[in-house]
Amino acid sequence: MTHSNIAGAINAAHAGVEAAKREGARYAVECGRLLAQAKDTVPHGGWDAWLRLNTTVSPRTAQLYMRIARHVEGDPAKAQRVAGLSVREAAAEATGPKRATASRKPLSPEAEHDSTELKQVWDEAKDNPDWQEGAARELSRIGYITKPQRNDIIRGVWAKHYAHLTDADRKEAAKRAAEMLVERIPRETLLKLIPRLKHVPASDIAIAMGDVQEDRKRRAAEG
Repeated sequence: MTHSNIAGAINAAHAGVEAAKREGARYAVECGRLLAQAKDTVPHGGWDAWLRLNTTVSPRTAQLYMRIARHVEGDPAKAQRVAGLSVREAAAEATGPKRATASRKPLSPEAEHDSTELKQVWDEAKDNPDWQEGAARELSRIGYITKPQRNDIIRGVWAKHYAHLTDADRKEAAKRAAEMLVERIPRETLLKLIPRLKHVPASDIAIAMGDVQEDRKRRAAEG
């Protein structure tokens, strides 16, 4: 199966999950099986980028579907039982008894109010990806979220706001990024980095460049 064919199959299975509120796990198992098959063909470190370019499935959802598929693999009886569940129920079963029975601790009224206000501000900034990325960086800086959580948010912002870019747009952005790197990194260092950068997703490179800019602003402010 070619990349374009398997991407189309993944998208079709994912659409089935969204359409079926009940029995959604049946589609999730199929989507998870296809995702695992596709992942085996993608170079290490390039999975998230492949998902964004070829499917409508987020990395987190892909992980969920593959977990459900692994849970029923080789067990027809289990697969038949799970096929009648919702995706949420199947995910709880696949995760195991300890995590499945864990419940979210209710927020205090004050925390619930703050959460609602924060979500409202975030939604109002939906057309301003720079603000959303900046907010994620600030939340990480003051310790409210971890750096991996921050990076997941930034990747999500990129995936949502830049999915419409054409190949020409991407090439132009890559050219500007390359020019910036050549200007700021010594040639000897750059030559050592190039082989490694070939296997790093574009979003991760963008996050790293943002970290450098953030660090420079902090140093300038300090002094």
